[in-house]
Amino acid sequence: MSLSGDLGATPTSFSMFQWVLSWIITLPPETLSQLHFQIRKALHFICYGILAVLWLRALMASHPHRLKANTILALILCLMVALIDEGHQHLLNSRTGSLWDVLLDMTGAVAFTLLAVCYWKRKMVVPLTTQPPFS
Repeated sequence: MSLSGDLGATPTSFSMFQWVLSWIITLPPETLSQLHFQIRKALHFICYGILAVLWLRALMASHPHRLKANTILALILCLMVALIDEGHQHLLNSRTGSLWDVLLDMTGAVAFTLLAVCYWKRKMVVPLTTQPPFS
């Protein structure tokens, strides 16, 4: 949650991003700004996707036969975190809370959760054999 505060504000993260990138490549300011924006949005998508899969994994450990209910609950928990995060940002002078970011967060959560559910369903369907696979 520290990135939800002043540390994650665009001016702060941009200066850190610019400093790190300056060791690798020099870009025009407008390109650098656009790349920074795209990476910030991609991180919303990826981080909430990972959060959703972690929630789902924890719920599946407790109730392994409730995949549908666990999936829905994991997404609800992610939605709550996203709303609290953006609500917190709305209260800060250096940040702006955005429902578009909540939508982006939930898109990542749903995408990663669907991938995880497909993986687990496929893993459950594969029959167990007593022979090694390459004999």
